[in-house]
Amino acid sequence: MGKWENVANGIAIVIVLTVLEKITNSLWFKYIFLIPILFIVLYIVSKIKFLQKPVSKKVGWLIFTVISILIIFLPDFIIK
Repeated sequence: MGKWENVANGIAIVIVLTVLEKITNSLWFKYIFLIPILFIVLYIVSKIKFLQKPVSKKVGWLIFTVISILIIFLPDFIIK
């Protein structure tokens, strides 16, 4: 993870996969919409200037791991 953009890309992938998991049970529907949504989200992330700044690997992986865990597990605790 050399730039904040890479951290944001990883988080965006986790968000897209989590949202698609929640809204559909159909496997083919999930995979048909996965690729275009990811391309759009990753394109938008690549255009944000703040995310072009460098970040150390330790901080990048730490932020990515913590936010991914929150995105995956926090909605389950809020809903219940």
